[in-house]
Amino acid sequence: ADGNGWDALHVGGRTTYLQFLSGNRFRWTSNIEAAKYSAASHYPNTEGIICHNSTLYFVAKVTRTLFFLDLNDMTYTSELTGSSLVGQGAFNSQPDQIIESDLDERKYLYFSEDGGSAPGVHVRDREGKYYTMARGVPGGRYSGDETV
Repeated sequence: ADGNGWDALHVGGRTTYLQFLSGNRFRWTSNIEAAKYSAASHYPNTEGIICHNSTLYFVAKVTRTLFFLDLNDMTYTSELTGSSLVGQGAFNSQPDQIIESDLDERKYLYFSEDGGSAPGVHVRDREGKYYTMARGVPGGRYSGDETV
């Protein structure tokens, strides 16, 4: 795709899909069925995607996994979100949106958490440590998964 703005991925260019291969490698394929199988097997319910300095980051909600795709080497790594939590709080529910801030300087990734009794906002630093920035109060007022 070669567009800009909200509809950027739907304007011009050729549409391809992510497919994981053996040996922590991936490719972009035009075979949508192969890509659907790959998604169902490795990264179901994907959300929160950003790209910075040839690295694509995204989360899979169902498996609670953060993926790092090296777009130059066409390799990937992954880790469970909240796997190295420091301090108070918990990252027990599904990761949702992901935002980067100063990845060149401080290398922070911010996550919102979807579901659970006390969803929160969490941060991952460059060393892979997770911190809870804010969280809902257990038993607080919620409407679905939204705080009111």
